[in-house]
Amino acid sequence: MGKLSDRDWPGQFSDQRVTLALRVLETTDLHGQARGYDYFNDRPAPRRGLAALASEIAQARSEAPNCLLFDCGDFLQGTPLTQLWSEPGETADSHDGENPMIAAMNALGYDAAALGNHEFDFGLASLERALETAHFPTVCANLHASSDTPIRPWAMIERRFRDSHGTERHLRVAVIGVLPPPSLAWLETRPEAELSTSSLLEAMKAQLRLIRAAGADLVVALAHTGISPLPLDQNAPQGSAAAAERAAVTIAQLDGIDIVLAGHDHLRFPDPSRPSFAGIDPVLGTLHGKPALNAGAGGTHLGVLDLVLEKRKEGWALAAHRAELRPAQGESGPDSAAVLASSARAHRRTLDHIRRPIGTTAEPLHSYFTQIAPDRTLALTIAAKRRYAREKLAGRPEADLPLLGAASSFKSGGTAGSAHFIDIPAGPLRMSHLDDIYLFNNMVAAVELSGAELRDWLEQAVSIYNQQRADGRLRMLCDFAFASYHFDVIAGLTYEIDLSQPPRFRPDGSLNTAARGRIRDLRHEGARVSDTDRFIVVSNDFRLSGGGGFKQRGRPVSLAPEPMRVRDLLLQEIDAQQGPLRIDAPPIWRFAPLPGARALYHTGPGASAYLSELAQVGLQADPGPVDANGFLPLEIAL
Repeated sequence: MGKLSDRDWPGQFSDQRVTLALRVLETTDLHGQARGYDYFNDRPAPRRGLAALASEIAQARSEAPNCLLFDCGDFLQGTPLTQLWSEPGETADSHDGENPMIAAMNALGYDAAALGNHEFDFGLASLERALETAHFPTVCANLHASSDTPIRPWAMIERRFRDSHGTERHLRVAVIGVLPPPSLAWLETRPEAELSTSSLLEAMKAQLRLIRAAGADLVVALAHTGISPLPLDQNAPQGSAAAAERAAVTIAQLDGIDIVLAGHDHLRFPDPSRPSFAGIDPVLGTLHGKPALNAGAGGTHLGVLDLVLEKRKEGWALAAHRAELRPAQGESGPDSAAVLASSARAHRRTLDHIRRPIGTTAEPLHSYFTQIAPDRTLALTIAAKRRYAREKLAGRPEADLPLLGAASSFKSGGTAGSAHFIDIPAGPLRMSHLDDIYLFNNMVAAVELSGAELRDWLEQAVSIYNQQRADGRLRMLCDFAFASYHFDVIAGLTYEIDLSQPPRFRPDGSLNTAARGRIRDLRHEGARVSDTDRFIVVSNDFRLSGGGGFKQRGRPVSLAPEPMRVRDLLLQEIDAQQGPLRIDAPPIWRFAPLPGARALYHTGPGASAYLSELAQVGLQADPGPVDANGFLPLEIAL
């Protein structure tokens, strides 16, 4: 299969050959971004969201009359716009009861969509209610529900397209969806769970036999899973959490799959700046020679895949392709207007919701220094969790054990970009600030751990850092192969992080058995923690069920008959304050001294207003100029 240039597309094929040009368009990980609006900061967000992509979709369709539009999942969750729709009593008051993202996708005429893991954040009933009005099929082959749902393993799209000779041809395009099973493990632990998942590869193999028997001319994998840029994935055990989270390359090897549309990891493909590995060509846009796309996240890009199908004796065959990503240019044109109109009522209600006052804060709340210094947003979250856990454990044997609290930041840069930080100034607090601090519908959860298990948890959390050396050479502090939310802080302890040692865990969650570990001087109330000590740690159901590639550790401890959302606990914590919110965020951990070591920490440019906070905790950090990616680099002496 070759990749065609603009010069010879599609003229390299002789008139004697019967070919059909087909354009496939992809969006993925839109995360509730129906319109270009930043609901967390209550301001427009140009060149992102489905409305901004609408003109690009219209332009792409005008260039290629044989065109199909797909989404690869995680379209429902991510902004207060869709969060509010999912709340009890809100659905009927929104745009004719239609979910604003579904309404926007209907307006653009999607042909099919896969489900991502975050489609299930609001529960199966809410998801089914949203999908009831979808004008397109939704597919997921490795999801199993205990009741009937509108979700199907695959769908056959039948269209009549014209070939290179002007003859109308009947084309049967099958689309099959999958998502990584580990990403739903936390949901299966909830009392109302009606879902289970299975191996995405085994599910695809089983369904591919049925798809081919149904006479598909072309099979497109709508794979809500990433394209791994890391060679270490090739060493991950088959069927492991890591393999499932980044399985697009493996999916491309399956017989019967012609095209792979990927998502989940929020990384774009093709991308010439990405490294090439076995089976991955980031320039040509292929996985094991098969055309592939990943349009990133948030509606900033549209994936465009041009295919030439050649008619042969045995059927249609892929003869050539061309893959590209087109950036969103802004909201303009009739298609954009249709998307905006479809969510206009829900948008107005969301603005009223996010602007509702909930209190005041005496100090700014931000996440610019989450991986290098105390973070008030984490301290607030942990305080709310511990208060709730104390109430629920009162009078039970577990109340005699030390109660610790764990939290991580969902918005602290990394691969999500230089704008992905919390920045709430001192002063009035609104509902939008609460949504900004805690993006997800996670439930509070607790676990009983030994000292050894606690240390192991911390080792996995601090593996986010690159190894450092005392040789004066400047090195990146954080490894961007880890998501920023991998860095858990556990309050109620004190400890040091020795960055002279290699990380104990790899980004895929596998153990580096050769590493001795980084956690030093682990103490509780001044006493060293032994391997046999026992603790209760309150966290969330996502983390404790293995979410994000974390190991499941310890014995689950029930806190209440009904689950409680962490976001609701935060609102209670703010309500309980007398006067402006003042958050005690003492140092919990520190880097072990490493004289001669220099590390580069990348944060958002807004951090420049808060640099004095680092000096207050004894951290020397020298800022450099904002880089090409919008990050503010801080040079830190270890």
